[in-house]
Amino acid sequence: MSLSKQLFPQSGDSVFSQQSKPNFSQRLASLIPKMVMKHWVQNYMLSRGTQMAVDAFIILTSFVLAHVLRFDGWPPKLDAQKMILALPYVVMLQVGVNYFVGMYRRVWRYVSVPDTVHLAGSVGVISLLMLVFRLAIADPRSMWVFPIGSIGINFLLATAGMLGARLAWRVVCEKAARAKTQANGVKLRTLLVGAGDAGIMTAREITRRRDLGLQVCGFLDDEPGKIGSVIQGLSVLGPTYLLPEMVKKHRIDQVIITMANARRKTVRRILDLCEFADIPVKIIPGLYEILGNHVTVSNVRPVEIEDLLGRDTINIEAWLEASQSSYVGKRVLITGAGGSIGRELCRQIATLNPASVILLDKDENSVFEAERELRAACENKKIEIVPAICDLRVKTRMHQVFARHLPQVVFHAAAHKHVPLMESNVAEAIFNNVVGSQRLLECAAEFGVERCVMVSTDKAVNPTNIMGATKRVAELMFQAQAVKLNGGRHYSCVRFGNVLGSRGSVVPIFREQIKNGGPVTITHPEVERYFMTIPEAAQLIIQAGALGQRGEIFLLDMGEPVKVFDLARDMIRLSGLTVGEDIDIEFLGLRPGEKLKEELLIAEEGAETTRYEKIFVAPPLQYDFARLEAWIANLTVAAEKGDEDAIYRIFSAMNIGFRPTNWKPKEMAAKSSQ
Repeated sequence: MSLSKQLFPQSGDSVFSQQSKPNFSQRLASLIPKMVMKHWVQNYMLSRGTQMAVDAFIILTSFVLAHVLRFDGWPPKLDAQKMILALPYVVMLQVGVNYFVGMYRRVWRYVSVPDTVHLAGSVGVISLLMLVFRLAIADPRSMWVFPIGSIGINFLLATAGMLGARLAWRVVCEKAARAKTQANGVKLRTLLVGAGDAGIMTAREITRRRDLGLQVCGFLDDEPGKIGSVIQGLSVLGPTYLLPEMVKKHRIDQVIITMANARRKTVRRILDLCEFADIPVKIIPGLYEILGNHVTVSNVRPVEIEDLLGRDTINIEAWLEASQSSYVGKRVLITGAGGSIGRELCRQIATLNPASVILLDKDENSVFEAERELRAACENKKIEIVPAICDLRVKTRMHQVFARHLPQVVFHAAAHKHVPLMESNVAEAIFNNVVGSQRLLECAAEFGVERCVMVSTDKAVNPTNIMGATKRVAELMFQAQAVKLNGGRHYSCVRFGNVLGSRGSVVPIFREQIKNGGPVTITHPEVERYFMTIPEAAQLIIQAGALGQRGEIFLLDMGEPVKVFDLARDMIRLSGLTVGEDIDIEFLGLRPGEKLKEELLIAEEGAETTRYEKIFVAPPLQYDFARLEAWIANLTVAAEKGDEDAIYRIFSAMNIGFRPTNWKPKEMAAKSSQ
């Protein structure tokens, strides 16, 4: 019905009865409250003026009622006069304190425990003032001298009254939201797996977000004490192993895993149950991924392969505070800044408030993208972002960059990393990974770099390929530099396995193959690899920079290795497809230089714990560092000549555990061809 018809009904209208025939003012008076309430409930908001008016009424009522209860009826004449005289001041002071502590910036619909604490504190301030006046003023006739009993009762009544008003509004808003959701029609009946804090927040958020068309039907949780209980008006239906039964019984349309930082084995088990029940499943990210540890429905996402790693991810936020002192106000240079790990290093270093971040890479496009992203992230910070297009191998250009920007901390993430490509481009691997590292160390020594960290790989352990051999030599170069400086500066290396989502890793390749309909290609059914996430890799590097002293190699506890075949199968399954029916897996055979299983430690290195959980350190081995420079010089000469046979011979003679799978000496090759 239109507003005009409500104000001026026609003869056939039934808004008002013909018998009463109210006048215009009566009609307007009856209409306005409905319109106001409808607006309030729809927006779930009360203006500050309305909040203050409600609180003023409650304060007035509680103050009078406190005196009535204290005197078991209306107070005596003198006390009644003091009460009436003080009443407007008490109301204004209490509302003023509420305003000062920010109570009217808090949305009543979302009243919580912290709101209760602030409210009680605000009322407590006024009650304390009353008590001080009561004890300090000698004249009992003063309007500020109240019985101690009435002060205490007023504190309880005012706190309970204002909190009750807020809770009542929250109930009204939530009921209105549920009613509107039901009116719009519920689309998906949802089961939450996990009745902890994250599950409760998710349930509350779904209830509030009427636009989603979701209905939470209950929880599943393995904690015996929660089974059968009611949380947020929702029942904990049973343990997680009953998921298929509960899906069928309650006609569930989707499942959401709401266990923050759930163990990988648990996620995999629940995913298997959902697959058995033929039900879609989503998951909330780990709480460290969510700003302020707050779960919202927008955080809920499909289960990703990272959720099924054989190792639980690490809360990297716990490491930041300890490492920050090593980087605050420092000039930090990152080589390979345009790559996956280099760019993440830039992001995380920027959160530690350095003076400047120097992005060094020879690829101008990747530097452009990294610089633009970093400038946007550091818009409100006083951090200088410096792009430096530079090839590590060009000594003069490297010298120019160091002389101009004088970095105090260097992270060396630039390297050629693709094993098969380096097997067919041996000289290039030497130039970039070895000569480039040498140029970097020379500049670092000349310009007094305080901390220098190299990013290495598990392929450097007993290398079977050129890429791994070059990285092992680079590790030795950093250790040799640390020995030469004799502790005056901090040098270290970081060694880890495959990084999920980095450029050239198997995950993006598998995703593309699945998107194209397959087949998904794997080298060998028994190939195993260690995996970690890009943020974890970057944080390990940052921690190594803070901990490193004299050439140590830092490692992350990578957990159990993961079969690449299982990885591919899980990714196909998470895409809603079936191996062998919708998409095939093909085996291509091991590529040149590849191992079936990677290693993280040389047998002689050993590993010691650090003060950080899951971070280990391997001290430098005894090595002939005196001959290292000569070997590097020989490698450089051989690379310049393109003599791959000589390069392989030098690596074999260097005592680095080099066991090439893709090389035979020329004389042996000649004999085999005869």
